[in-house]
Amino acid sequence: MTERIVLGETTRNEAVARAASALRNGQVALLPAEGLYGYHALASSQAGIERLEALKPRRTAKGWIALVARATDAYRWIATVPAPAAVLIHAHWPGPLTLVLPAGPAVPAALLGPDGTVALRCPGSDFLRAVILAAGGLVVSTSANEPGAPPPATPPAAESPGVALVVDAGPLSGAASTVARVDGERVIVLRRGAIALESTPGSVP
Repeated sequence: MTERIVLGETTRNEAVARAASALRNGQVALLPAEGLYGYHALASSQAGIERLEALKPRRTAKGWIALVARATDAYRWIATVPAPAAVLIHAHWPGPLTLVLPAGPAVPAALLGPDGTVALRCPGSDFLRAVILAAGGLVVSTSANEPGAPPPATPPAAESPGVALVVDAGPLSGAASTVARVDGERVIVLRRGAIALESTPGSVP
């Protein structure tokens, strides 16, 4: 049975503690991000990853996004930091920008893209960053939608099978994060979203 927390009725600190506890216990939590609701699991929890996979099977060419609580935490998971990536991190994190970068050796296999990259974001949501910090590690995130359906900007009203906890923060903006791949000096926009970026053949000004 899915537990439901409504922010405002439950204190923020209690909601953070209960969400982090669910993740540490190998459960999946449906949480509000910047503009959309998503499924979340602790990257170091095999049980959590398996439950997430059951809810949202990973497509071969598209992995999950890994969330960090602080921008500086991302450097642990990156093999190299191209100059444009450092500029984008400084300018837009915390915020709705996901960067696809060369993965370091510590990245869990479940988060690796087929080309050895990892998709990282330091979310702009204070609540979500607090959950990640309390959970104590990388948190895996994926949109909480059925294949072909748009990602949800409101939490589900009905029971969510496979989800231990839903945190209801009301309607969100509906804007997805921008996704960009940094390859050397090139920035390639893979998905347009809340932050306006353009693909560039050279360094980011």
